[in-house]
Amino acid sequence: MSFQWPSSKIDVINSALTSTGDNIVTAADNGSDEWNICSNTYETSLAYIMESHGWGYATQVAVLQPSPTPPQDSNWDTAYPLPNDCIHIIWAKINQDVASALGSSQPVLTLYKIMGTPTGPVLVINAQGGPPPPNPPQTPAQVTIKYISNSGALCDSTNGTPTMIVALQTYVMSGIYRALHEDVTEADRVYQGAERLLQQARTRYDQQLPKRQFFNSRITASRRIRRPWPQMGNNSWGGSNTPG
Repeated sequence: MSFQWPSSKIDVINSALTSTGDNIVTAADNGSDEWNICSNTYETSLAYIMESHGWGYATQVAVLQPSPTPPQDSNWDTAYPLPNDCIHIIWAKINQDVASALGSSQPVLTLYKIMGTPTGPVLVINAQGGPPPPNPPQTPAQVTIKYISNSGALCDSTNGTPTMIVALQTYVMSGIYRALHEDVTEADRVYQGAERLLQQARTRYDQQLPKRQFFNSRITASRRIRRPWPQMGNNSWGGSNTPG
């Protein structure tokens, strides 16, 4: 027998309500206290979960368009407004032309900074690759970012892993205890359990990704080799041919 999967928003909420001994909801937005509390906690917790890790199913890649307004910080030469649905940047790359000028044959990861402006956050870079103050380039660099999106089907809970959904359900249970039962102590205990489950979800998700080669430290490798004790005195530690 196969288990029920995936789980929708109302599935997660009703599972949480069942676990806390409360009445389930028969329809979304039915005006009940159960739905209002659980729906708010669900949305807030899902946003927190999505921003906390680089979940592949919620990522998008976009080419940013340069802003005509230069960055306020003169250490950077070009500003790029971020997409409205961007909640967390995983990486940013500059185009091959600029990368070639910096000595690379392929687009490379670039140093950047996120700044706030009256019209929203921007990503700023110094495409010249030199010390400040930079000279704005004649042709702005093409910047591509990979980011976590908060819109569309990519960030719906039905795409989450089983452990991530259990963590989300536990966050909802914490909200039930806090707002519906008014049991702050139990709410805090359940919240800490949700935090531990979320960490497990991150680890299990990363296990299915390509394995990374371990960095082989020369210092660590050197420490694995046994060497003679350094001699002191004439011929030994104490000068008497015996330790001590």
